[in-house]
Amino acid sequence: MKRRMLLIALLAVLTAGLAPAQKVSLVLWHSYSGVRQQLFETLIKEWNKANPSINVKPEYGGSLWSMRDKLLTAIAGGAGPHLAEIDSYWTPIFAKPGSLVKLEPYMAADAKFNKADLARASLQSTQYLGESYSIPFNLSTIVMYYNKPLFKAVGLDPAKPPADWDELLAFSQKLTVDKNGDGTPDQRGLVFPNKANLGSVWYWLAFFWQQEGKLFNDALNAGTFNSEAGALATDLWRQFAREGLMSLSPGSADFEAELAAMELSSSSVMGRYRDNMGNARFGLSALPKAKAVATVTGGGNLAMFSSCPDKKAGWAVLSWLGSTQVNKRWALATGSIPVRQSVLGTPEYGDYLMSDPKGNMMISTLQNAYIRPNLPEYGDASRIIAMAVEEAVFKDTDPKPLLDKAKAEVDALFKK
Repeated sequence: MKRRMLLIALLAVLTAGLAPAQKVSLVLWHSYSGVRQQLFETLIKEWNKANPSINVKPEYGGSLWSMRDKLLTAIAGGAGPHLAEIDSYWTPIFAKPGSLVKLEPYMAADAKFNKADLARASLQSTQYLGESYSIPFNLSTIVMYYNKPLFKAVGLDPAKPPADWDELLAFSQKLTVDKNGDGTPDQRGLVFPNKANLGSVWYWLAFFWQQEGKLFNDALNAGTFNSEAGALATDLWRQFAREGLMSLSPGSADFEAELAAMELSSSSVMGRYRDNMGNARFGLSALPKAKAVATVTGGGNLAMFSSCPDKKAGWAVLSWLGSTQVNKRWALATGSIPVRQSVLGTPEYGDYLMSDPKGNMMISTLQNAYIRPNLPEYGDASRIIAMAVEEAVFKDTDPKPLLDKAKAEVDALFKK
């Protein structure tokens, strides 16, 4: 209780002088659920208690797959939120038509907001045409989780996760087990989202970039993903599906339930596995490589929409949510990678890194992380690619014609 009161008192000091002349109410959409929703809404409650003149109303806007379209529809009808969490590649989608407030002037005028302190991968995702239209909040990469006892059970060394595609396949074959002899595996070797509406393209991009693929041409007006790299990435997924080595169901709880021995997932779920499975039960590693080592950055940014009735009040909320103190709490509780470099220097985060090598492994993945293109067309393009990959995997079909067709559709986006 004393700790909570001290935090609220500190918040009041940090936000002193930011209160508007009249009380303002701001609606903030987010995509968080479960433990992360509880933490996010706790932060908002603390803000509201310390800042009675700026009341923030958090609302669940849906999953990131559905919330983008919901935002576009709401904005077109004049009923959008004032603030929102947006996926890290949405900034140009909303900045180009003028739906977002340019944040550069607010950053420059706010002595407490140190833009230079932001991680490179996070900062780049906030920008469109060299200007920042959102602020980083939640940073993640794709990593591999693996169950140590299940490794031991089939004679695999839990200190040596698969290093490349060949080992990933071999490990998955060994870890796919039909325990009751009914002809259907009770335990799969691997699980990750493989359907378009579950964000499969994020994972496919990691495999694509591991083959040194290139999404678009240098002029950024045509797709080049229908290449050998695209076919190889998709064919590997086809093989996993064909041999029954991975689940074709959503599988979001399979790893935690020990129905899958390995999982490709966001680094931000590490906190959940740590709390629910026990830290010693699972390992964390970089993704197995092909021609190159590669992963993909993800996470959520926070943006202010043009409909915000009080831009200074809106910035006060964003600035606080993007502060070192809040980011430290979020990173420690969820396992997300800090978006602020200053978090790494805090005693609490330093103790965490000393106590758990998974934290250092997670942060090190940023060295080989690709950032999704800051193009207004990328959002729709990614969905077109994802649907082509899904069809190839689920129908066990040659991916080349499907990727060629997807390229034609993506090229049409650039011509609009």
